[in-house]
Amino acid sequence: MQIIAGQLLRFCLVGGIGFVIDAGLTVLLTQALHWAPQASRVVGFLIAATVTWELNRRFTFRAARRTSSLPPYLALAAIGAAVNFGIFIVWLKIAGTTTAQLLLGIALGAAAALSLNFTISRRFIFRAR
Repeated sequence: MQIIAGQLLRFCLVGGIGFVIDAGLTVLLTQALHWAPQASRVVGFLIAATVTWELNRRFTFRAARRTSSLPPYLALAAIGAAVNFGIFIVWLKIAGTTTAQLLLGIALGAAAALSLNFTISRRFIFRAR
């Protein structure tokens, strides 16, 4: 149980870094370059997912270099992303697309997908061999 608690804490820390990357890029692309929020979010998510894969592999689950590759991580993370994006899109329709609403929508989606992403990562991507 202590191992799982430590992994969950590290997973949340890495998720926080991913959130900053995702939110930062989404806001930058939407506000500075006038991209659509949905397109901005896809770019932000893909870059954040790549960074969090590496951090989770090395830090959270301390997996050997050969234990996980990025494509399966992205494929299984797409399940969590569907939950995350669904909440984000619904939130934007309800609340609007101001910077504050974009950030809150990203946070709501990330919070909803957290346990699903942790379970998938722990059981399928970074499991001990």
